[in-house]
Amino acid sequence: MAQEDVFKKIVSHCKEYGFVFPSSEIYDGLGAVYDYGQNGVELKNNIKQYWWKAMTMLHENIVGIDSAIFMHPTIWKASGHVDAFNDPLIDNRDSKKRYRADVLIEDQIAKYDEKIQKEVEKARKRFGDSFDEAKYLETSERVKETKEKRDNLHARYAAAMQGPDLDELKQIILDEEIVCPISST
Repeated sequence: MAQEDVFKKIVSHCKEYGFVFPSSEIYDGLGAVYDYGQNGVELKNNIKQYWWKAMTMLHENIVGIDSAIFMHPTIWKASGHVDAFNDPLIDNRDSKKRYRADVLIEDQIAKYDEKIQKEVEKARKRFGDSFDEAKYLETSERVKETKEKRDNLHARYAAAMQGPDLDELKQIILDEEIVCPISST
């Protein structure tokens, strides 16, 4: 089923059950703009309340603030939104998808971590009750090699993100041969 068909079905379902309605629908509507219906408002408010409790009330060192979007430019600069707020994006022409370079690299680091964990699990099965994980991590050549690759990648990534150095992020992706998860190109 095409993604557009799925989206139409979801919108139809949400309209039928009062979650969303196309904005200004009785006057021909506006494309891609929706109003919350009776159930949509309740769902939105429940999610907002849950998020607020999880992010503020469950932490002693965090307090909530509800401020205006229109603020003095110094505040936006101090928060990092002016100078350092950019997402390094990569477009894949084959899959027509856009990826954040930092996410691709973090996924590669996670793959190295998973590879190490798989080696540990295989060794645990092989050695049984006598298995010493700490010693295995220190002595296994495969684990040491993978950990070295992971640590080198992490160090390069951390240094590139400090700048941010977009050319270095691109080079990391090329060096690690990171490919599109969909088209593998």
